[in-house]
Amino acid sequence: MKQQRLRDALEAMAAAPGLEGCALVEVEGGMVWHHAGHIEGVQTFAEAASDYWRLYTRLADQFKDLGELRASAMIHAHGRITLLPCGAGMLLVTLTRHKSEVDWTAWQHKTKELARLVDQI
Repeated sequence: MKQQRLRDALEAMAAAPGLEGCALVEVEGGMVWHHAGHIEGVQTFAEAASDYWRLYTRLADQFKDLGELRASAMIHAHGRITLLPCGAGMLLVTLTRHKSEVDWTAWQHKTKELARLVDQI
């Protein structure tokens, strides 16, 4: 039941205006729990993007004066990948296109709701 609620919440998030897709990924191993969206290869993007986060964790001492990493955005020629912690040991990977009109405040609220669901599992 909780897994279905998690899937439903992720699908609702991926359906938000401006979002191409999103996925929940285990930080440590890069395994995708769930993914949703209308862009081909969301799961592949998510697995690969989680490497960015793991690279940061390996090099965290180099950035300690900046404090804990709260989010990461990689801007590519044709889109953006945004990474955000989402519950214990999980990462939310979100894909958007350039100039997409995303309500980032609503996205953050949905991310917090998603994190609560993740932590209940």
